[in-house]
Amino acid sequence: MTIFENYSPWIRYNLEDWGPLTDPKYLIRIKGRTVLYNQEEDISNIYIVKSGRVRLSYFTSDGAEKIYIFALEGCMFGEETCFEPEAQFLHAATIVDCELYRIPKDEFLSCLSMDIALNTQVLSSMAHKIHVHMEHVRRLCFMTAQQRVAAVFVDMAHNFGTPTSSGLRIELPVIQQGIGNLVRTSRLTVNQILVEFEANGWLAKKGNRWIIYDLDAIRRIVTSA
Repeated sequence: MTIFENYSPWIRYNLEDWGPLTDPKYLIRIKGRTVLYNQEEDISNIYIVKSGRVRLSYFTSDGAEKIYIFALEGCMFGEETCFEPEAQFLHAATIVDCELYRIPKDEFLSCLSMDIALNTQVLSSMAHKIHVHMEHVRRLCFMTAQQRVAAVFVDMAHNFGTPTSSGLRIELPVIQQGIGNLVRTSRLTVNQILVEFEANGWLAKKGNRWIIYDLDAIRRIVTSA
């Protein structure tokens, strides 16, 4: 099965593409692990990440979490509620200390009414997230748990991989529960899969970072579907 690395859940854009929405007057600083808004909660602002990482996810009634996307530098979120208020079904929280542009909805819509290029960028961003969601669905429907975990490491290698003398270092702290919430499987299952990958010599955890020794082997797990 083909891996669509451009549709991974880690989303970033060039900040310059947002033009007037990155005016310094909108800039705020938020501590890590801060809730920006809860699912199904009315929101009055649109956000763009200047620095840091924000997790957007959905919680079931019993508290289980399914991660939708990770918003990185340049990623906009919350904009869909301007066009369909009932679309606000996500929980948004900072993972680390962040700098965010927080734009009131009325000012956001005013900017759109005067800037064709900005309209195009917003539509492109929303279309991209639709494709990311479609990739989520495709993986859940057609991949095994092992393949979904392998796909996460391919995504991370693409977005956060740094070549070193010993292998490809993933410059992102990752825990089994986080992977499980992303691929919709248990922490125990994720751990068993990673033990197998380590035994095969494909990767290893050094401190709080993963080192990938054989990305091609991990990629073949995904494409064997």
